[in-house]
Amino acid sequence: MSATGVLSRSKRRVGGAIHRFLFDNNYLCDEYFATSYIVPQRALVCVRITAFVYCATVLVSNLAVNILHKAGWSWGAYFTTLTYFGIVLYYWFAAYNTTRYLLKCRSASIYRSRSGAGVSGRAISPPAPLPPDQLLQLAAASHRVFGTPASISTVDSRTNGPETPELDHIRLLLPSAHTAPSDTVGANSEHCEFSIVSMPGDEAKHLERPSPSTAHQLSLAAQWILYELFTCYAPLVSLVYWIFLFPTQGGLDTPLNAWMGVSMHGVNTVLMGLEVFVFARSSLRWTHVSLVIGVLVAYLALVYLMVGAYGFYVYPFFESEYFGVGGVTVICAMIIDVAIMSWIVQLMVHRWRDAVYPRKWPPIQRIV
Repeated sequence: MSATGVLSRSKRRVGGAIHRFLFDNNYLCDEYFATSYIVPQRALVCVRITAFVYCATVLVSNLAVNILHKAGWSWGAYFTTLTYFGIVLYYWFAAYNTTRYLLKCRSASIYRSRSGAGVSGRAISPPAPLPPDQLLQLAAASHRVFGTPASISTVDSRTNGPETPELDHIRLLLPSAHTAPSDTVGANSEHCEFSIVSMPGDEAKHLERPSPSTAHQLSLAAQWILYELFTCYAPLVSLVYWIFLFPTQGGLDTPLNAWMGVSMHGVNTVLMGLEVFVFARSSLRWTHVSLVIGVLVAYLALVYLMVGAYGFYVYPFFESEYFGVGGVTVICAMIIDVAIMSWIVQLMVHRWRDAVYPRKWPPIQRIV
């Protein structure tokens, strides 16, 4: 086979893998990235928007201070800066996806209740006509998350009998979010009931499953990758700074520097910890550890590119003049090992959270 044929085949394989990751991935859906186990939807939107504004303000202030001190040229070479920039990007995508999900649910006028519990949720907005594609998005989300199609049944609101020409709403039964994505839903499984108000019967007869938006799936994928990376990197940044750099360099001499230093080396870890334990339902996949290692290796390459181009060492422990080539190699290997250990700890924490939290809080939040 020619080199052109091999390259073309490789491109098709990569393209197919990306397509499967975006559109055939049970975990890449709004229910995992735009909802919380604990926090109601409106509060979650406010928290993530506030976190984005705060982190962006810190980052811009830090850049402005570096420019004033004529150090702007090296600002982007620090791991702390790049990590904090990644956190800002994470909160941008998280705020966008969470807000979009809230508005979509409001426009759908969803009533929520537990099957058999006899308790109905309140209407989150006045009844309004529901386009067929919005109903199908809920059904498609159920199929991606729970691995089984939603049960759609039309009901006459006046008689609760079979479908009639006067149908004025449609009932959508989704499998309970307590069910794992790989599980099947049997006859005795718990369901969540969504009553969709003002769904014309004629439109309900001609429903076709829509394809998810590519832009939206890319937004969810970006949020997921940033979440996996910076839940591991944020503790690493705080650990290295407060143990190795702060005792020798200081840097919190003025109120402005103290605010930026604590925000970028302490608040970062607090924010990502709150995402893990309170605000997020995102999961970690053990196969994605290659992303953590690959980004760190790319950063180490950037460090020594700065040395070769400007003779500038970003951090003192990378200087071979003091530690020798062998010592620097050991330090780089230790940094990668600590990142992998952080990943393993985070993976265990996420599995514990996803096993325990659904027993105490409904995985799909009631919007009130």
